[in-house]
Amino acid sequence: MDIIRVFDRPSDEDLLPFSAFLWQQSIPHRITEEGGRQVLWIQHPEQMRTVLGYYEDWKAGLLQLEEAKVSWKSSGGLVAGPLANWKKMPATLIFLLICAVVAIITHLGENKELVSLFTITDFRITGNYIEYASLSTMLGLGQLWRVITPVFLHFGIFHFVFNMLWVLDFGYRIESRHKTPFLVALVLATGLISNIVQFYTGEGYPLFGGMSGVIYGLLGFCWVREKQEPGLYQVPSGIYLFMLMWLVIGATGVLGAFGFGKIANAAHVGGLLSGVLAGWLFNRFAGRKTA
Repeated sequence: MDIIRVFDRPSDEDLLPFSAFLWQQSIPHRITEEGGRQVLWIQHPEQMRTVLGYYEDWKAGLLQLEEAKVSWKSSGGLVAGPLANWKKMPATLIFLLICAVVAIITHLGENKELVSLFTITDFRITGNYIEYASLSTMLGLGQLWRVITPVFLHFGIFHFVFNMLWVLDFGYRIESRHKTPFLVALVLATGLISNIVQFYTGEGYPLFGGMSGVIYGLLGFCWVREKQEPGLYQVPSGIYLFMLMWLVIGATGVLGAFGFGKIANAAHVGGLLSGVLAGWLFNRFAGRKTA
């Protein structure tokens, strides 16, 4: 892949804090030395304006990067990214905590009695048979929470860890850009739609759950928003490709052999489409063009 030259600066200018900050924003780059000057290079042309804007803000004193410098030197990976900025992502951390608590008390889906408190409808297992109520019955009983609580259920450690990493990643990207209530509303909306789609395409079978529908919703939202404002959430193009490939692979059923269980593909599609719609609505009524 070709790399793009952004700027060059004197060799005595300390670009380490700025470089650490760019890595925290998931902006691939490198700094080289040419003729006694430092040259900053990036991989994606659409990030040029964003990087220059960050640099100008830094030099104007609007962006404080000392913490980024310390974090980058002392650690790497998620610690130097989202978790180093945990104050910017309270809702993301709360969603992770709820999922963790539900995973613990349900023994990652093994305790079916407790699982039935979170599924979209109540159910009972007798021998090899399962009996479950209709959604209208549950709503009629006032158990409205059931349309959203399946997103907090996870079945197996791989299912849980895989989803939590993506929630952390996309949650941070969105919540750090928008206010916390916005992320909460987006998670609840995409979670509700993905649950409803999965429930009705699965002919009312209630034993499904997980944050993956929400994750695809956040993915779809970022993708559509970045069509209008490139680089806004700094999602590498490879992530979009990977997640779409994962969606296709999940539809084949082969992931069950790797410990992910039966994949709720309809929830993924429902979440993705609801996120795309949310992104389009945001672009249409609240977004602004940067070019």
